[in-house]
Amino acid sequence: MKTWKRGHFNGQIGGLQLGHLIGLMIFGLVSYSMLMLRYKVFSHLAIATSFHNQSHHRGFVAPAIAYRHYGDEYKTPKPQILTKSPDIRKVDISLDFPTSPKFTNYFVKSNKPYNLCDTLEVSIEARNTKNESKLYGGDFFYVWIHSDELHASAAADEIIDHFNGTYTAKFRLHWTGQVKITIMLIHSAEAIDVLKRIREQFPARISYRGEFKTEGQTPWVSTPCHITTDFYIDPKDKYENMTFCNFTDEKTGFPWFCVKPKLLSCDRYVTHTSTWDEEYIGDLISDKEIRLYTSTEVVTSTAIPIYVVPSNMSNNAAVSKCVVKELQACVLGATETRPDDSVAGFYFKDIWHSLVCHNREFTPPGITKCLQNHTLYFLGDSTIRQWYEYFVRFILKDTIVEKLAAMPGFGPNFATDEAHDIHLKYIFHGYPILARENKAVVKDIKYMPNTIDDIVQENRVVVMITIWAHFGGTNLTYYRNKRFHSTLKIKKS
Repeated sequence: MKTWKRGHFNGQIGGLQLGHLIGLMIFGLVSYSMLMLRYKVFSHLAIATSFHNQSHHRGFVAPAIAYRHYGDEYKTPKPQILTKSPDIRKVDISLDFPTSPKFTNYFVKSNKPYNLCDTLEVSIEARNTKNESKLYGGDFFYVWIHSDELHASAAADEIIDHFNGTYTAKFRLHWTGQVKITIMLIHSAEAIDVLKRIREQFPARISYRGEFKTEGQTPWVSTPCHITTDFYIDPKDKYENMTFCNFTDEKTGFPWFCVKPKLLSCDRYVTHTSTWDEEYIGDLISDKEIRLYTSTEVVTSTAIPIYVVPSNMSNNAAVSKCVVKELQACVLGATETRPDDSVAGFYFKDIWHSLVCHNREFTPPGITKCLQNHTLYFLGDSTIRQWYEYFVRFILKDTIVEKLAAMPGFGPNFATDEAHDIHLKYIFHGYPILARENKAVVKDIKYMPNTIDDIVQENRVVVMITIWAHFGGTNLTYYRNKRFHSTLKIKKS
């Protein structure tokens, strides 16, 4: 979801006492399973981590089979029990006839006139490639409404999988005018069932490589690495009396192992990269299964756009958050009051309207003023790096001085605005790291909890975190553990 528009800062930095962490953003409630197929990398969304009922999801519907309640496993604050739902693997599934976006259809349940803040319900009927009605659920749809001329859009507040091939999407209508509906089939239930099998049976399916080198040595010695010693070893490598270098982090306990080179010591681990083995991947997935992942397509429909008019209660307003009482300001520690069946917000005229708290709109000069005497830590992957680069290139471009790492994509990168005492620091997360096009420098790799521990709280500090895309080649428990440790460090700081 878009979070930035050039010239606007659609959030708020809350001021706390000097030396305290004053901002926290945790992205990554979506975990990816990565399939490295043939000579092409396919990234497939295998699960969407949720703390809500498995048959109800905000903005999209993902298969119930892809969820597991983990309760108090990592002492997650206020865990909510996920209800048990049907397992589509118990149904007779035909990979020959998966869900088809061409034949799947949807329609608006009511043709009544719509007022601002009314609820719009859309019924989705999944059909297979033979144009037959599906008899089970589990498809992954992304559903949203939009008004292009108003630069307005919102994801569905709720999507209900009825587990019989039909789904209901619900929207609160937050703006007036013509509203269009768009539905995309991200993955069929059949494709997701394959992804879940691969995720659980082959958790170490991505091949990471450690490159070892002594002073002046050419070429590098490359060996396989992973979070466990039980991972795939290419038969062509022919390791004899194989031993491992244990690079498990002493403070966090996060594991990392590489096969030890025969003639080099473990301290010669210099760079990190990743790859995949075609023969190994060929053992995981059949040609028939590969065909399930051709493309993401829009579901076609004869449904016409609806038209929303102001209600008597809206005083002819063109946009409304449709809340009963006024939202709190977006500051650290604010209590979230939105109902479970509501998305986090919507866009109207390219401005984000939060339904979680009352957010302010900033211009670039306003951002500079707000961030004076602050240090901003951007921790995580390329998602957070893009935000860092937005600040450097568009917000503080006239006053910033940047120092880039040898591999800027992996950092650490630093930027300073001396005139306003603003400091930006982008630091990548620790292993596992997908580094196919560029190599990561080992001495620059640091786990986020350790980075947070090392923060010198001279100014007011903002910590922003993204952690998701690079963990597709691991199991869900490891990903949740990583995310939990980073969140806990923030809360203790």
